[in-house]
Order: sequence, then C-alpha cells, then structure tokens
Amino acid sequence: MCRGMGIFHTMETTLKAIYRGILFPILRGFSHFLQRVSSRRHSITMPAVDPFQASSREELLHLCQLAFQDRPPLLNRSFVDVCPSSVEESEGKTIRLMTWNALADALCNGTENFIKCPKEALNWQTRKFRCMEEILTYNPDVVCLQEIDHFKDFFQPLMRQIGYAGSFNPKPDSPCLDCLHNVGPDGCALFYKEDRFDLLDQSLPILEADRRGSVYYTNQVAVLNKLQLRSQEAGKMRPFLVGTTHLKAKPGWESLRYKQGRNFMDIAKTMSNGCPIIVGGDFNAEPVEAVYRLFENEFVSAYKSAGGLNQEPPYTTWKIRPRGEMCHTIDYIWHSKDSIQPVTLLQFPSGDEIGENRLPSWSYPSDHFSLVCDFVIKP
Repeated sequence: MCRGMGIFHTMETTLKAIYRGILFPILRGFSHFLQRVSSRRHSITMPAVDPFQASSREELLHLCQLAFQDRPPLLNRSFVDVCPSSVEESEGKTIRLMTWNALADALCNGTENFIKCPKEALNWQTRKFRCMEEILTYNPDVVCLQEIDHFKDFFQPLMRQIGYAGSFNPKPDSPCLDCLHNVGPDGCALFYKEDRFDLLDQSLPILEADRRGSVYYTNQVAVLNKLQLRSQEAGKMRPFLVGTTHLKAKPGWESLRYKQGRNFMDIAKTMSNGCPIIVGGDFNAEPVEAVYRLFENEFVSAYKSAGGLNQEPPYTTWKIRPRGEMCHTIDYIWHSKDSIQPVTLLQFPSGDEIGENRLPSWSYPSDHFSLVCDFVIKP
C-alpha cells in the first residue's frame, strides 16, 4: 500500500475504533432506551408465525405468505421463454439461478432513508418473511445473495431446513457495523440445493485492487462455488462455476469497481479451469461503466442477450430517498459465451405495478429486484 494511502487508512481506522469502541456503545444504549419507551406507546404487531416449524419449501412458503395475509401480496412477476427449442431437450437438466441484493437490515433502518416506505414494512421481524417468500416463490437451484446481515440467525438455518447448503463471506469493514441496530457485518452468500449438486471447490476471497504498483484488500467480497450436477442427472453435463459479488457503491468509485471486477474475473477464470462460469451480483455500475464492458468482453449478459431487445432491463433498483428518486440498472447475471444457454428469464414489473412510492414497500422487501434465469449447460 502506498504511503499516502497508508496514512489515510490509519487515520480512518483510528477514528472508527474510537467511534465503535467508545461512542457507539453509548449511542446504542441510549437508542435502545428510546426504543423501549417508544414501544410502550406505539407497539408494532409482529406476525405470529414461526418459520422454523416448516419442513419443506412449500410449507415454509405458506408460512411466509400467512405472515402477510393482511397486507398487499408480493409483486407478481412472470417468466418468459427466451429459447423455447431448448426446453424439451433440457427437461430435468435446467439450472435456475437467482441473484438478489436483499437489502441489509442494519442499512435498511440506519442509513438508507427510504422515505416513502412505511416503517413497519422495514422492520426485520416483518420484512424477513417477505424476503424468504421472494426466494421460495421462484424455487431457485442456486441463490446468489448480496447485502446479507442475517445469515447465521435466519437465512442459513432456514435454507438448510429445506435442503440448501450455504456459505457466507462478510465484508471486512461492513458499513452495517456503524449502524446502531446492527447484528454484525453484511456480505455475500451463496446457496445451492444439496440434492442436485455436489460441491467440488469453493473460494471466499476479499477482492483486491492496485494503486501505484501496490496491491491492497478492498472492503468488497465474493463467494465462488464449483458445482457438479449429481450423477443421476448429470449425463454429459460438465461442472460449472457460480459466483456472486457486490462491488463498491456510489459515484466516484468507477476505477475501484473496475479493479474489483478484474480481480473477481481473474479468480473465477483460474478456479474454473475451463469449465462454464455463471456470475450473479450487484455491480453498482450502469452499462456505460468500464467494469460492465470488462465483463461484456468475456461473458454474456443473460438479460441483455436473451431478453430480445439487445439491451439491459430499464432498471434493477428503483427507490426514493431524501435527495430524490433513483432508478438504475446495476444488477446482472453473466455467463460463459459458448457453453451456457439461457432458457427462461424472470420479467420485471412495470412502474405502475411497482407503485408511485417505489421500493421497498409492503409488496416488495428490497430496493433491488431479484434476477432469475433458467440455464442449460451445454455438453
């Protein structure tokens, strides 16, 4: 790390240590006191549902829907066939992948300021049911999640309960840790159905970047799994590598996003050893950015190539904050060019269907939409 950057990093680390070690406990204690006082006056009704009672996907989905029976339903979305001729040939061998920034709980109630969303809809004890409903509705074989801060106490045990194996890679210096009501760092998670796949290899890297000849760790992470369909399904189908990441946010960090994307790509290529690659993640980059072009040179964007319009969706995130309305395309599914064929894609709701208050809402639990695609791995 260069000298100037090292000094800045030391100062930043010192200030954070003072905040988290001295000021943060005081503020957190005071905040908890105010919450107790407020709860006596304005209690929030929590759903009387225990998701840990479920023993199957169908039962868990039903319990999640039951928790919202007095609220608007989850936004309705449908699949569109993008390669119908492959459907019959690939019956039983399609792989459904979901990627989704599910919105960290600590950020949701801390720094994000979703001014049009009812506070009760942002409360984790309510919102967690809708998050799980979104995943279970589409029954993915592989799930790539970003901005997850309830991995150990919610996502992992529930997904394991219905047959998924999962891994989690927390950010080294997650912004969640600076939020008063955090439960730990956020990060990326990847789940897969254990009855369909064998895990051949795994990597949980912290993404690196370079500056003036020195390489340093950034605050962004990734999860990569090499999977193989189990023998009774596989036939001639090759193993494949699936990865997820969440690149640096906010304008002004385009160069860092490019370097993080390049590092992720290098890791994926080395780990894949020539097998097909699928990547799902929040790149925090519009299609005009260099990191997008970097991936487009090596991979195919499932939604752009198979969507019929040769362009990305008009938005993958749409929210209203105090500084205004924000509508961007920054989430993607990428795949190897010649060895993978998309079969179906999950469509996005219209602006009218989303509603004038945008995301999140009672009808959708995150400020990002999930992307879901069915793939066939070519022999």
